[in-house]
Amino acid sequence: MLKNKNTFLLLVASMLSVASYAQTAGVAATPDTTNYMQLLMMSVAVILVIVVWVLANVLLMVSKKAVDMSKSAPKVMMIFVVVMGSMFATKGVAQTTAAVADTATKSVTKDYYGGLSYNTFWTMSTVILLELLVVFLLVLFIRNIFRAIHPKEKVLVGGKVVTDSWLLKTWHTLDKQFFTKAVPLDKEADLLLDHDYDGIKELDNALPPWWKYGFYITIVVAIFYLLKFEVWHTGMNPTEEYNAEMTAAKVQTDAYLASAKENVDENTVIQLDAVGASAGKVLFAKTCVPCHLAEGQGLVGPNLTDDYWIHGGGIKDIFKTIKYGYPDKGMQSWQTTYSPIQMQQLATYIRTLRGTNPPNPKAPQGDLYKEVVASTDTAATKK
Repeated sequence: MLKNKNTFLLLVASMLSVASYAQTAGVAATPDTTNYMQLLMMSVAVILVIVVWVLANVLLMVSKKAVDMSKSAPKVMMIFVVVMGSMFATKGVAQTTAAVADTATKSVTKDYYGGLSYNTFWTMSTVILLELLVVFLLVLFIRNIFRAIHPKEKVLVGGKVVTDSWLLKTWHTLDKQFFTKAVPLDKEADLLLDHDYDGIKELDNALPPWWKYGFYITIVVAIFYLLKFEVWHTGMNPTEEYNAEMTAAKVQTDAYLASAKENVDENTVIQLDAVGASAGKVLFAKTCVPCHLAEGQGLVGPNLTDDYWIHGGGIKDIFKTIKYGYPDKGMQSWQTTYSPIQMQQLATYIRTLRGTNPPNPKAPQGDLYKEVVASTDTAATKK
């Protein structure tokens, strides 16, 4: 093969290209560090050089059988590849010279793209793109010459030439081998069974390969599933996975609720413990005493210690009253003054005032409130 002068020129161009890559790599990489990005790009470049060499030889072999137009194609292609290889080599030498100059002046170059410098990365990327372009052109030339040597058969249908594209031919081949495994119409008579149902005959067709192999895969998966979950016990079955996910979800929910205590509202508020009530007592003394007095017996506002409530005496009712207020009755809204947790503390303390019987209580106002305890809810509800 080396006796062919065109092949020899192509090998020379390839060697020049590889040499230029090696020079660039020797300068760009540090002595003690493996640059995987550079090795990858170098490998791709070398592989593309080999592909170009193989395709060029195929083009030479095919072009020998082509018409006069294709006789000049090998020379043109050889000149093109040699020029491209020389350009690659010149660019690599220029990069090497620039890198040596930078090393001599001890200038610092920033690394990008996996350790490659900006210039090196884009130079090698350009080389690879140019090689891909050469591969594309070679494949295109080979395809055109091969079509000229082996033209498609012309099929006339209705006076028009009908030819299947390579895409349709490929699909028909795949469909016949892997999807339907269909039998040609002219051979269906050989597959007819003796069964006859009201004139409907049955063909003894094979199962579609995709369905058959899919069934085989389910059998393999079932065996693996049985071994994994019932014999080796190396994984959780669906019930165990569900329980584990529910447990993890509960942990996440509890963590969220613990960090979102400030998000309580009139629908989710509950009565707090003694610590919460004590915090509410401090807020009551600071805000509510002028209208309800220190012990909640009432002054301008209603008595908070009896069983009569104007807007309900449950924890949710009291929270709502504190949050939104009733300006028409002299009760202002406190949601801009206190946080939700503070209003919950305040409502909890007010609930503890019931039945304390302070001196000089104000006359009852509103409706009698009685609370009942539901079987599924311990919070007070209005009857």
